[in-house]
Amino acid sequence: LIKKVRVPKPDDPHSHTPSLTPSPRYVLIKKVRVAKPDDPEKVKEEPKTMNDLLQATLPENRYDEVVSLELVAVDPSGSTSAIPFPHDDVPMMVASAAEAVVAHQAAGDAEAVNTLVEDEERPVSKYAEGLVQLDNGVKISPDSSKWECAESGMKENLWLNLSTGYIGSGRKNWDGSGGTNGGLNHYTATGNLYPLAVKLGTITPTDADVYSYAPDEDQMVKVPKLGEYLKHWGINIMDLQKTDKSMAEMELDLNQNAELWAITEKGAKLEPVSGPGFTGLVNLGNSCYMNSTLQLLMASPASPLLLKYGDKAIADSLIATAPTDAPAEDPITQLAKLANGIASGDYSVAPPTPTTTDGDEGKDGAGAAAEGPSAAAAMASEFGALLKPRMFKTLVGRGHSEFSSGRQQDAEEYLQHLLEFIGRAEHQASSSGRFTTCMGPTLDKPIASWYQHGLQSRLQCGTTHTVRYKAEPPSTVLSLAIPLTEATNKEQIEVYQETQRLKRAKIEEKEGDGKAKEAKEAKEAEDEGEGEA
Repeated sequence: LIKKVRVPKPDDPHSHTPSLTPSPRYVLIKKVRVAKPDDPEKVKEEPKTMNDLLQATLPENRYDEVVSLELVAVDPSGSTSAIPFPHDDVPMMVASAAEAVVAHQAAGDAEAVNTLVEDEERPVSKYAEGLVQLDNGVKISPDSSKWECAESGMKENLWLNLSTGYIGSGRKNWDGSGGTNGGLNHYTATGNLYPLAVKLGTITPTDADVYSYAPDEDQMVKVPKLGEYLKHWGINIMDLQKTDKSMAEMELDLNQNAELWAITEKGAKLEPVSGPGFTGLVNLGNSCYMNSTLQLLMASPASPLLLKYGDKAIADSLIATAPTDAPAEDPITQLAKLANGIASGDYSVAPPTPTTTDGDEGKDGAGAAAEGPSAAAAMASEFGALLKPRMFKTLVGRGHSEFSSGRQQDAEEYLQHLLEFIGRAEHQASSSGRFTTCMGPTLDKPIASWYQHGLQSRLQCGTTHTVRYKAEPPSTVLSLAIPLTEATNKEQIEVYQETQRLKRAKIEEKEGDGKAKEAKEAKEAEDEGEGEA
């Protein structure tokens, strides 16, 4: 896997890097997978659960990844010269840019991270105003390669105490990963007097991760005068670039890799399945409500969604007739892509099985290999060919206060919202004649009608025994109402209801602020126009 990104040219006249002449520079990232050595003391067991099976096939559990970095210069003739990175002769500006390239994240993950950050409430720390900063002569080097935990010597996940200038590693996770508690240990050792710490590598001119160890906060916080406080330790935030994962990015990784399925099928011996109808959806970070709803709607080959959008010929036709200016914004196009991806099996490939025979040997002594899976199939299996419905999620959730967020949601509410969303898109496509062109009249009917049922209520008078029937409006979900008076967890319900109330109040407050701001701007524009007149 190779990533090449241009970085700024060095202007240091004292640089002793002959290979970096004034020409485009690139960071060459080489990642090589090396099979993990077998542990002779570990007894191999057959997978018994889905968790065991998936863990055994995950690439990260079968391989170690060896990463090497180089800085490459390309002259006008096309020839290249390279030096390993890090390198002592590389100017600091180039080194910082290269580190930022290495830490760069994909655009899709960036959007998901931004959603998590927007959803997370980070209050201004009560300890931020008038923060005590010791005059102990400590100055922090702008060179990130010189940062390390004062307690353990760790080079990653480092936090700078804003009051003492102490650099300590992050907290230790339950499984032994993470840091060594260096930052937290320092806070405790100094009498719990200096609670605020900023994560090195996340500091940019506009943002940074700051944590408060104080027991009455113990969370991510905001520090309005962060730039001023960092300057005390010799750090100019205008010169720094992001080189490490923020807490939101780490949370996204955790959500995407959460092994929620490990609690199911306990003790059962399961076999992996693949092919048409057996395609997984990647957790985009708290998106299990969407994935489970989509899998439910497309679980059967006779599913209306699959009949209408999963057929390859219909899907190709719908995609071919997508709006040329913005196909990514067209719900029908995105639905056809997703349904056909699930139905086709193109993204669900069985692991390649070894087919080499030891018996038949040719003249050269090499074993004769039977025809194995295609290179594409092997590659898809090796790197996990699953669907990532990120564009679909963004499109369906746009404009909705909850489904546009990165928070967990209710699957039933999403089901009803999704069917309404598809219904509006289908009405527009049907009115334009797009469906008539792409599918027959049998399928050209609203998708919601396939999933609706009717209810009829019966009311009988106790005296005259007269009966009256009333047809209820069509419904998608048949609910079983449970009286709250029968609940055994009333305290938890009250807490949940209060949380929901505060959430609604917050949304209404934001909407009110937005309207007030628009009204103010309109009034100012009107006053300005009258002044000019």
